[in-house]
Amino acid sequence: MPSCRRPIAVALIWTCMAVPALAVGNCYFPKRPPVTLKDMGPCRFDPETQTYAGEPAEQARCLLTPVRPVGRLGEPLAELPDALARFVGTDRDLPSRDALRALLAGRGLIDALGDALADAVAHAHDGDPLSRSATYFVLHDTSSPNFRGLPWPRALDDDPKINNLARYQCANRIERAHVFINRRGAILLAHDFVVPWRATKFETATNHGSALKGLYLHIELIQPRRALSGYGRRNDFLAPDPGFTQKQYDALALVYTIASVRAGFWMIPGYHAVIDEGIRDKHDDPQNFDLDAFAARLTALRTALADAHKSTIGSK
Repeated sequence: MPSCRRPIAVALIWTCMAVPALAVGNCYFPKRPPVTLKDMGPCRFDPETQTYAGEPAEQARCLLTPVRPVGRLGEPLAELPDALARFVGTDRDLPSRDALRALLAGRGLIDALGDALADAVAHAHDGDPLSRSATYFVLHDTSSPNFRGLPWPRALDDDPKINNLARYQCANRIERAHVFINRRGAILLAHDFVVPWRATKFETATNHGSALKGLYLHIELIQPRRALSGYGRRNDFLAPDPGFTQKQYDALALVYTIASVRAGFWMIPGYHAVIDEGIRDKHDDPQNFDLDAFAARLTALRTALADAHKSTIGSK
């Protein structure tokens, strides 16, 4: 596996306030018991093609089935927001690297997010360049910190303890996702998108070996939790509503666009809980994800990038 770049806590997306460097220690995660799949999940993954059933928009519609409390899935989506339906799986209106680089430079993010813009993304089979490149953009929430029976803090979205990205940094570089985004819109780049990484039970199932390592990119959105009545005081099933902030959706739209530009097509998004559906003790994230809010911020970003592209062309 390619070596991981040291995690970088980058600037706040819209205000460009610097995130201070913080000391981090090694991370230690309990070993997961091996998982053997009984089937390929509700979206019908095909191990031969390493894709889910249907055209890209159909795959996204299934993989974005709403996630309810305790990980139960809601009704399948009848349709995707236009910002995804018309684009996912294609290179339609994919911004140029120059336009994206200009936008990042204008927001003070070129060093943090622009250095690898010319690079590709990971490949399946643990980085085999002849295998399918990363295709799926998986949305998670951290489900932490857990306030259990305590009330939410008054300043939930600005609370420094909740938004402390150092909680998710590992000096031994084994973070659970490629990217973490806090509620202020700050981004922690834990593993570059070229690094094959796994963060779902489905990917690590014995059925697949290491074949799926590199097929998915993983994005964690900071979301605190509380205990949901009826499930014991230590559970973390209750999420805030709304689940995420506009700054998080702004940052997520930017990260999704960067990943897609590097992949060469608009990647297929999906939810962690849907991918792991049917697996015992699967996770329940992301909770209260507003797909329309994300689509709106993605549309706004595409407009900003189109304007940046015009400015770039005009200056030549």
